[in-house]
Amino acid sequence: MRPLHCTQLAGTPGVSARLRGLFSLRAACGIGAITVAATGLLGTFPTLASAAAPPSALGQSYAASTDQADATRAALDIMASGGNAVDGAIAAALVLGVVNPSASGLGGGGFALVHTAKDKQVTTFDFRETAPATYSADVLWPKKPESQAAGANEPPKPRWAFTGVKGGVVGVPGEAAGLELLSRRFGRKSLADDAAPAIRLAQNGFYVGVHTAEQVQKNKDRVQAAPSLAAVFLPGGTPAPYATRLRRPDLATTLARFAAEGKRSIYEGVTAQKIADAVKSAGGTMTTQDLADYQVKERAPLTRTYDGRTIYTMPAPSAGGLMLLEVLEMYGASPSSPLAAIGHGSSAYIHTVAEAMRGAFADRARIAADPDLVDGTKGGAKRPSVAALYDAALDPAQLAARRARIEPNKTHTPVEFSSKEKGTSHLVVTDAEGNVVALTTTINGPFGASIVPEGTGILLNNELDDFTHPDDAKVFGLTDGGPNRPRPRARPVSSMTPTIVIENGAPILALGGSGGTRITTGTTQAALARLVFELDPSACVSAPRFHTQGADLLLDKDIPADVRAGLASRGETVKDEPFTASAIQMIAWTRQQGQPPRILAASDPRKAGLSAAR
Repeated sequence: MRPLHCTQLAGTPGVSARLRGLFSLRAACGIGAITVAATGLLGTFPTLASAAAPPSALGQSYAASTDQADATRAALDIMASGGNAVDGAIAAALVLGVVNPSASGLGGGGFALVHTAKDKQVTTFDFRETAPATYSADVLWPKKPESQAAGANEPPKPRWAFTGVKGGVVGVPGEAAGLELLSRRFGRKSLADDAAPAIRLAQNGFYVGVHTAEQVQKNKDRVQAAPSLAAVFLPGGTPAPYATRLRRPDLATTLARFAAEGKRSIYEGVTAQKIADAVKSAGGTMTTQDLADYQVKERAPLTRTYDGRTIYTMPAPSAGGLMLLEVLEMYGASPSSPLAAIGHGSSAYIHTVAEAMRGAFADRARIAADPDLVDGTKGGAKRPSVAALYDAALDPAQLAARRARIEPNKTHTPVEFSSKEKGTSHLVVTDAEGNVVALTTTINGPFGASIVPEGTGILLNNELDDFTHPDDAKVFGLTDGGPNRPRPRARPVSSMTPTIVIENGAPILALGGSGGTRITTGTTQAALARLVFELDPSACVSAPRFHTQGADLLLDKDIPADVRAGLASRGETVKDEPFTASAIQMIAWTRQQGQPPRILAASDPRKAGLSAAR
């Protein structure tokens, strides 16, 4: 059997995240057993000026790119044994929940896009968490004491201030229901087959990866708040270091039941009661009926065609796809874009794209919402649907006018709003038939709500913290709490941006990312790098990035001084990017007539993931 080609941008204990981006691990891999040979050693790193991203993993049959090596291996093993891309994606998602609980798991939810090669269709699934049926803003933001401003809700806590068990932030999880539906609709193997790698790792043990070790260290207080989680990841009260072998037997039992019985093993019966009891004891209102009533939503993808390339991305309640399409509408999706002339990574490029992003963030605050809960009237007229509002925001004339207002030496300052997502994973998988899955899954903040129902191993999300506080809405003139206000059964707005691009009936790009609102800006930058500048996928996901959703422009430390000076001269307030856990995963295809397609897979070095192609 021809070996796999893998690129692992992995970590080394004690090496900074910035240097890990320079530490290239290349491997010739056998199915199920990957051996890695390092090409660089400590003390022999190239300088930043000469450093380049390693080449993408290259293949012609199938590929996977995920945040973690075990997850990528699981996807490859499943496809090698007869599964398709959907089976590989399910296996990878379940493994991620075992080996990296800071980001995802059965207690969370997500979005998925599936491209089926046979009928050339893209199907979109929303398995985002929902608020309980009895939910209100008072649960999320309790009333102040009468001695303070009576009747007023507490202001938002500082970003990531939540460190304890707080049931009011837990949404009804959707991952189990979403993965079961994917298996039933598109999988070739059984759910039990797809879950087997995760069960083995949870039962027999796995080695702690670099990113997970860092997250446990940084968020020790969150892990301590869940005693059963702390017993695994804080042995003897000390964070488990990189390469420690750990087991999660409670989660293995839960996964085995899920493999045998499907979603009902979690949404009904004993496990459902344990989830409801744990949330209630922490001050939440979730009931077993809320769990039983949970439904995955199949939605029409948000779709536009630019330069002959059709972009399929996530519709509401995601706002990530809205930003991506707004930027592509303004500047195009091919090398003919005006952005190509100003140069990738130049101050002119960064300033121009940042200005477009600011406009998209303002649109998000004003119109993004759960599309199933547009209610009431405003000014005597019926509210337009969220889909209609997205169409209006993407109107070419409006975006042309916005582009015309962007000035080369002036920064427009939108009002900043809060978004607290962080604990997220993204994966991309393709198979030999040309089927493609782009899937993002999350529990929101690092280690979610720090609640693990007894005996389940399921770490619950804190997704409802993504609702917009009334004070944030008022800044945009929204006196009713805004479209993303807390409501019963609502799905809070998300930044998750799974995306598939089709040209001439075949996929040319699939990507998405993790990292809260940086998902949106990171995915947009990586898409531009590939579609406009035609960079190798590894360079697309590894390149220094920038982020803005307000007045400041946050820059990766590796962005050169002359570019920073140029940005300052253009009116940007430049600061260092403090957050390094935003990672993009990408698969791209190149095609020449009469030859099989070349598959290029790349994993972002920021989370030490693994990409592999055969």
